[in-house]
Amino acid sequence: MKMRKGQTAMEYLMTYGWAILIIMVVLAVLFYLGVLNPSGMTPTQCTFPPGFTCVTNKLFTNGSLYVVVGVGTGKTIQVNGISCTQNTSLTYPTSGSILWSNTTYGVSYQPNVTMASGSSAVLSNPASTIAWVKNNSCTNANGGALTGTIGAVYNGRIYINYTETDTGLSRIAVGTYTAKYEP
Repeated sequence: MKMRKGQTAMEYLMTYGWAILIIMVVLAVLFYLGVLNPSGMTPTQCTFPPGFTCVTNKLFTNGSLYVVVGVGTGKTIQVNGISCTQNTSLTYPTSGSILWSNTTYGVSYQPNVTMASGSSAVLSNPASTIAWVKNNSCTNANGGALTGTIGAVYNGRIYINYTETDTGLSRIAVGTYTAKYEP
């Protein structure tokens, strides 16, 4: 009788042992293939304070940024500039670093991005023919050119310099930006 109990216990342990071994092999294969890699699961995130939202965005491997921003501040605003950087210090940005000017790209222009509350607009698009929309790129923490590899993660901030048209007050909306580089 004792022999039978021992055999039953051994069969029980072997059955569960094989099941656990198979589960461990499957998990190892999934980790190896990157399916369970936490860095591969980084979502694109573009978050602004209340009143602003990223409608859509894309970061290219050369640092070029495509972003459509919506506004819901209850006021009409005039967008004066946009900046994207990995610099997250409290002293950044200075007002000159995110203002469009008539000499930035060697052409004379006056940007005219007026947004009523409830509307959205393209503030950066590398495919645009308009210089101040086309030439907005994200920079590294030192303000230099940014390049990345497809799938790598970029963490930084987006700054929007704007003026409320009814009050004339200038403000800067600061959003956090996390995205994977795309081709």
